[in-house]
Amino acid sequence: MPMPEEDIFLLIQIVQKDLDIKERRRFLENTPGIIAEIDKKIARMENEYQKNTGEIENLDKERRGLERKVNDQNDAINKKKIARESLKTNAEYKAMGHEIEYLTEQVFKEEERILSILELTEQKKKDLRLLSAKWNSEKEELLKRKQNYEDNMQKARENLVVLDDEKVRILPRLSEKVRRLYNRIIGVKGDSGVANLVNDICQGCYSRVPPQKAHEIRKNNRILTCEVCGRILVYFEVD
Repeated sequence: MPMPEEDIFLLIQIVQKDLDIKERRRFLENTPGIIAEIDKKIARMENEYQKNTGEIENLDKERRGLERKVNDQNDAINKKKIARESLKTNAEYKAMGHEIEYLTEQVFKEEERILSILELTEQKKKDLRLLSAKWNSEKEELLKRKQNYEDNMQKARENLVVLDDEKVRILPRLSEKVRRLYNRIIGVKGDSGVANLVNDICQGCYSRVPPQKAHEIRKNNRILTCEVCGRILVYFEVD
C-alpha cells in the first residue's frame, strides 16, 4: 500500500503535468489570434502595395489619354490652319483663329498636366520601390514568425497527447483512497484535483492558506486539502 509520501510524489507529478497541459492549451488558445494579427499585417501591406500600384496605373492611364487627346487636337489645329487659308471673309478667318487659339491653349494645359503626371509617376514609382523593399523584408519576417507559431502549435498538440497519456499512467499508481478523492475533486472542479502551494497561496483557487496548515503542507507527508476549493495541496518549488 503506497505511503502518503509516495502518493504526494505522484500527485506532484500530476500537478506538474497539469501545469504543462494548461500552458500548452493556453498557447493553442491564444496563438490563432496572434497568427490572425500577422495575416492582417501582411494583408495591410499587400493592400497598400495594390493601392500604390493602382494610383500609378491610373496616372499612366490619364497620361496616355491626354497624349491621344493632344495628338488629336494638334491634328485638328493643323487642319484648321490649312482650312483658314481658303476662307473668304475676315470674320470667318478671325473666328477660325479663335478656334485655333482655344485648341492651342488646351494643348498647352494638357501638355503641362502630362509633364506633371510624368514627374508624379516617377516619384511614386521611386517611393514604391523603397516601400516594396521594406515590405518584402517585413513580410518575410512575419511569414517566418507565422510558420514558427504554426510549428509550435503542432508540437503543442503532440505534447498534449504525450502529457495526457503520461498523466493517465500515473493515476493508477495512487493509493485507492487518494485516487477516489482525486477523481471526486476532478468531477467537481473539472480541471485538476491537485494544486501546488506557492507563497502560502493555493494555486487552484488562489486563496491564502493559514500559516500552520501551509507549514504542514510543505512537509509533503500528509494528504491535505484546500479549505476553499477542496483540491489536494502539495508543495514543490517553481522557477
